[in-house]
Amino acid sequence: MARPLRVQFEGAVYHLTVHAVNHQPLFRDSRDKKHFLELLARYRSQHGFKLYAFVLISRQVDLLVETPRGNVSKVMQCLGTSYTSYFNRRYKRRGTLFDGRYRSRIVEWEDTLLEISRTIHRNHFRSALSKRDKRSFPWSSYRIYLGKAESQLVDTKPVLDSFGQSRKGQRKKYQKFVEDGGLPARSLAGDLSFQKRSDSGAATADSLYGAAGPRNRQDEASLRKAEEILRDVSLSLNANNAEALKERRRKALVRHVAMYLIRRQTSLPLRLIGKLLGVKAPAVALAIGKVERLLKEEAFYSRVRNLFEGGFGDTKANPTQSSSAES
Repeated sequence: MARPLRVQFEGAVYHLTVHAVNHQPLFRDSRDKKHFLELLARYRSQHGFKLYAFVLISRQVDLLVETPRGNVSKVMQCLGTSYTSYFNRRYKRRGTLFDGRYRSRIVEWEDTLLEISRTIHRNHFRSALSKRDKRSFPWSSYRIYLGKAESQLVDTKPVLDSFGQSRKGQRKKYQKFVEDGGLPARSLAGDLSFQKRSDSGAATADSLYGAAGPRNRQDEASLRKAEEILRDVSLSLNANNAEALKERRRKALVRHVAMYLIRRQTSLPLRLIGKLLGVKAPAVALAIGKVERLLKEEAFYSRVRNLFEGGFGDTKANPTQSSSAES
């Protein structure tokens, strides 16, 4: 049976985990761990991914990464091949080192990102270390978050920005979050209200935040833009033509393009885009991936032009322009 394809798209955030085969150690000493971090730095520069958290323990690696180029499989292939080659040469062994393919989970902003970072940073807490030593553990990004080490490898800003304004206060609150639990008051999870739906089964943008409303001007602008895109595609989503099968396919493609446009032209995370269209975040990821592949084909305009000309308003000008936009 064929293995399922990895969900990949530009701007995807993943929790990635790799284990050693047959419960063997991935790292036998500090030199091995240092070399793995050097490989991370090398491929981060080469493939352009962002690293938000990591931990290296004896038989496992956990990474929290974002892939602006939609290339997580390439990144992990390079890491796995290079480290296995190094490990086999050093210890005069042959064969695989990792237990099958890496495990991946798509991460959502903002509270899930915080939870995953905490999970990763707590992975070495089970070891017999004092609290002080756990905070200075050299093979985890936790000490970087606490300001005990400097690093050009790890970007702490997306996580720490959820814990206040001053960097000192952010670090103190993040330490409490990791070691004592609880979510920052700014967390999005408790504010979501998802009750009002349109005739197509999708949530309307103004229902997502309930009475709390959007948190800032960027949220407001994103919601207005998402509403504009959805309004422009609504005719295609609700059309009733005699050619039912053809129309269902057209609707599906319209929805995929709508998800793609919202992702590229707003700051809304996959989860909220899914709520707007009545689907789960992984379905949004798959839809965006399909449109990304269409954008790379010469036949894109002939296959999709009618959708844009059929009521997408000013978004029909040149859809390839949005592929380079930052979400």
